[in-house]
Amino acid sequence: MAVFKIGINMAGAISAGAYTAGVLDFLTEALDEWYKAKSRGEAVPQHDVSIEVLAGASAGGMCAAISAVMLQEDFEHIHDTTKCGTNNRFYESWVNKIDILELLKTDDLKHAPPVVSLLDSTIIDQIASFALTPSGQPAPARPYISPNLTLFLSLTNLRGTPYSLNGAAPGSIEETTLFFGDRIRFQTRSQDQTSPPAGFAYPLDFTRPGPAGGWDILQTAAMATGAFPIFLAPRILNRKFGEYTPPMWESVTSAATGTPPPIPPNFPAGLAEPLVTLNVDGGVTNNDPFNYAYDYLAAIPPTLPEGDDLSRSPTDVDRAVIGIAPFPTAEKFDVGFVAEQRASIFSALPRLFSALISQSRFFGESLNQIMNGTTFSRFVIAPSDSELVAKYQAAAIQEKEPTALQCGALGAFGGFFERKFRAHDYALGRRNCQKFLRDSFVLPADNVIMKGALDSLQPYIRTALVAKFSRPAPGTYAESGVSLEQEKQDVPDGQMRSSDIWLPIIPLCAESVSNSIPPVGVRK
Repeated sequence: MAVFKIGINMAGAISAGAYTAGVLDFLTEALDEWYKAKSRGEAVPQHDVSIEVLAGASAGGMCAAISAVMLQEDFEHIHDTTKCGTNNRFYESWVNKIDILELLKTDDLKHAPPVVSLLDSTIIDQIASFALTPSGQPAPARPYISPNLTLFLSLTNLRGTPYSLNGAAPGSIEETTLFFGDRIRFQTRSQDQTSPPAGFAYPLDFTRPGPAGGWDILQTAAMATGAFPIFLAPRILNRKFGEYTPPMWESVTSAATGTPPPIPPNFPAGLAEPLVTLNVDGGVTNNDPFNYAYDYLAAIPPTLPEGDDLSRSPTDVDRAVIGIAPFPTAEKFDVGFVAEQRASIFSALPRLFSALISQSRFFGESLNQIMNGTTFSRFVIAPSDSELVAKYQAAAIQEKEPTALQCGALGAFGGFFERKFRAHDYALGRRNCQKFLRDSFVLPADNVIMKGALDSLQPYIRTALVAKFSRPAPGTYAESGVSLEQEKQDVPDGQMRSSDIWLPIIPLCAESVSNSIPPVGVRK
């Protein structure tokens, strides 16, 4: 039976990594309950999904790294955010362990090393060791996790990768440039796997805790992708020369096909391996590495038709990337912009920081697909708090409505100052994931994946299943105001199918995940 392939991309979030962690907690719980129901022979959707790739930057990269461990082990799902001392590494890392009091310590200066950060990163080392050291006794394999689960972490390599610009002009003055965007790739492997990981991926072996299983490299890489410049300590990674050919700006697809021919870096002759690199927050150069997950999905079998990508009709699509974006792009064009007033140092510097973040999230190559209508290969889970909106509307409060995330205060550092903020956002992530799976992550019953599973059932079972799990078609797209009900010639195919039967890609099959999650609370 065909399998729907999934990639998960996690954008940078600073302390709002608590939200991303909550989303991942609920997503895993929903998948576990669905597959348990299937194993018991219950009348639930019978198609299969496979999580193939995780990608992340900054806090999202740290969550992606923790996922690579937790998806191989059993853990408690958090319904009560007052708990402490659980075995849930997402929750303990992002809600209970990280705190400003720990970051303000001076333990990193006890042995008189050079000052490498404004905050004490000792707690980051402790969390990395706690969250990214497997038990050595993995649980039975989850059937929805690819045996070759691949992980990409975005990095900013301060040493840079050199490239020659001389080209076909030998003998001229040597001209070179440095590329600072970087990434590191991991691949999980089981005890019976003997073939080397693909694409210069670092292997992660769950039967061998510690350096022998590759976990020391993952810990350092996870701390590197989250090393907010100046505030948190940069991290040293030893890399292989082969990792940089093809160059890091090329997609996985072009790397696999050699089209265009790969450009090798211009490392000095005689430079010894390993290549020692100094790395800070991956969000500086790529804060939303959606392309890592998207390109990887496009490259794995069955290969897509030449010139095609993942953005096919809802009937044909067989893979998709779910993005988790605690801070989705919301930049507004300033109609009243006065250049002379914004030219001062105190005005220009904050704007420069904002510009760098926005630019690291921008992918013009995807804009056409995004704006061309509803797409069924790109999904996003972003913070939404309907109770907060209702409170302000009911009270007719005149002040500006606060954002859904409480960790968003103080430039997204606010969560480090208050555990209640982190607990709120963790619970909100779980709640938003539930709504996403129920209402948005759906496909028509005649989809290439859905249809085969439905046709394999007895008619009376199929009828009961559709009656229980069918969902309304996805609603109005973005701010266009174009409804699925409108029969317009320029409306994309997927938006003209509101009368069809739609089913969830990941159904909610147990009370623990299908019951309404209570409001997570609002600011007073």
